[in-house]
Amino acid sequence: MRRSLTRDERLRAGRDITRLFRTGRRVDVGGLKLLHDRNGTAQNRMAVVVARGCDGAVRRNREKRITREAYRSLKERIPLGHDLLFLVARFGSSFSERRSLMRQLLVRAGFYEHAN
Repeated sequence: MRRSLTRDERLRAGRDITRLFRTGRRVDVGGLKLLHDRNGTAQNRMAVVVARGCDGAVRRNREKRITREAYRSLKERIPLGHDLLFLVARFGSSFSERRSLMRQLLVRAGFYEHAN
């Protein structure tokens, strides 16, 4: 499986993101939220949204990069067919902290079997 995110693995359409905010199931752990729902395809799609209050574009983009990289390291263990939106509300986490929070979110949502 590819480690990078292909175009088809990205949740890009505004209507899909809006749908997740309206009807997606939510899980929250330590300033990171996961909104998820089935997408009816044979692959997962993901997006990262940084909450208001993140100072400037440089910091916001850093938060997104860290979150995407953490997702890439975990994506092989997530069952296919879901739209996943990660909402970052607490800023300044390192890669390992973000990865640990994401793993906890995925365990709570029932996507990830082991909390290792």
